[in-house]
Amino acid sequence: MKNKIKILIVTVLCILALACGNTGGKSGKVVFESEDKKIKVYESEVNFQLERELEAAGAELKDIPKEQLEQMKLDIVKNIATTRAFALKAKEKKLDKDKKYTEGVEFTKENFLASIAMLDRLNSVNVTDDEAKKIYEANLKNFERPEDSVRLQLIVTPASEKDKAEAALKEAKANPVKFGELVRKYTGVQNGSTGETDEIPMSALAEKYAPISEAVKNAQKGQIIDNVIIVGDEAYIVKVLEKNPKGVVAFDVVKDQIKAQMKASKRQEETQKFMEDVTREFKLDKINKDTVKLPETKK
Repeated sequence: MKNKIKILIVTVLCILALACGNTGGKSGKVVFESEDKKIKVYESEVNFQLERELEAAGAELKDIPKEQLEQMKLDIVKNIATTRAFALKAKEKKLDKDKKYTEGVEFTKENFLASIAMLDRLNSVNVTDDEAKKIYEANLKNFERPEDSVRLQLIVTPASEKDKAEAALKEAKANPVKFGELVRKYTGVQNGSTGETDEIPMSALAEKYAPISEAVKNAQKGQIIDNVIIVGDEAYIVKVLEKNPKGVVAFDVVKDQIKAQMKASKRQEETQKFMEDVTREFKLDKINKDTVKLPETKK
């Protein structure tokens, strides 16, 4: 029932079509510098953008798994560097003097300020443990596990590369806490994955990966299976992360998941309410063809 929080590199508030510019300031150490030294990304910029993304998603830093947080930071660095590269190309053509740019800067600032106003409103949204407990108790059937399940961590190599698989197993047994790093080393994934699976019902595991199912049946949580397991043309080194019995899942296990879902729902409701409040206060509902002098479209 582990629920990884997934956060995309998004605009601050897509609902308002707001621009996602970097206004965090350049300070602190340089975390990336291009070979020609024309592009630099600063620590303060990355932290600022990370804070914005977490805030926009209603998430907290402690909720983000380490590997996912690292990937988020890498993505932010790449986005800032890429944006800065485009800006340099624009300056080479003196596009920063262009009317489209100079007139658009103030509009972008206003959009960003509007996004801050929305986030300020949403900061008041919270979900207590008691509120989550009430939802849990009223919907126990939704938190029932119909059968035993497991959650695994896998290093996968081609079955034909037996020596590679055996080397991976030997290293994993010697350094269990570095299993995630070994996934990247031997599997070659570049997206920050640590090879962790979602929760898998034992029947589903047995149906598609019978040798793995048999191997983990009597294994303990945290155990690395002693042998390389071959399934088809792939070799697996398996670590057991969780073993979950059937029955109603304890509240403490699903509490954060429930609170996250409730908070997202509350934030959505509060966003709509804030937009309605602003519309009513400034009488924006009166925007129509009779009250607006539409500008002529230049052909």
